[in-house]
Amino acid sequence: MSNYLGMAKALDELMLELIKKDAEIPGNVTGDLRSGRSLAGIFSRQPCEGDTAIKTMSILENVEMNLLSLAETVGERDYAEKWQQKINDALMSDGAIAGGAIAGGASAGATCTDGNTPSQPASAWKYNSGVPRGEYWIRVKESELEPVSHELDGLLESFGLKALPQDDDYLLLYGKKENVSAFLKDIRDRERQRQQQRLMSLDEL
Repeated sequence: MSNYLGMAKALDELMLELIKKDAEIPGNVTGDLRSGRSLAGIFSRQPCEGDTAIKTMSILENVEMNLLSLAETVGERDYAEKWQQKINDALMSDGAIAGGAIAGGASAGATCTDGNTPSQPASAWKYNSGVPRGEYWIRVKESELEPVSHELDGLLESFGLKALPQDDDYLLLYGKKENVSAFLKDIRDRERQRQQQRLMSLDEL
């Protein structure tokens, strides 16, 4: 049975190591890991909730993709692949027994009240960005780019970036690391300005 808490812990360890290597962790990745960890805890107590399992795996896989991208940037692909193996091992490991309860995923052989086995998503994800070697990449929710959607193509071109649509409403952005960072900073600055203008408009009412 999948050990989502074990996977979340391995991702925590990778994130801490990347921070020590001065990698810049996007805020949405930190937030997603926090959410994934919470959902993993819920699933460990309610392993028959299929929707929880699917949502947990989806969030943790997205965190994994972004952290492995950073790992490849700071330590080459071999470094990223070693961490991927460690994360997969944690996902497939048995949950540790703590205080009489399973601390990770549902216990092997567990059954639900309807006699079925606990739910879990199908297969483990394989790290393969499809981005040219040496290019820095990150996944961004399309909704986060909605305010600049009308000029997104021009913005990407001005920063020397390319975007690949994903199947889960994300865009995979790639290019030089400094250009990706500059693009994300520009998006944050634009959003901050919009919020300030909105507050000023409310004050004038």
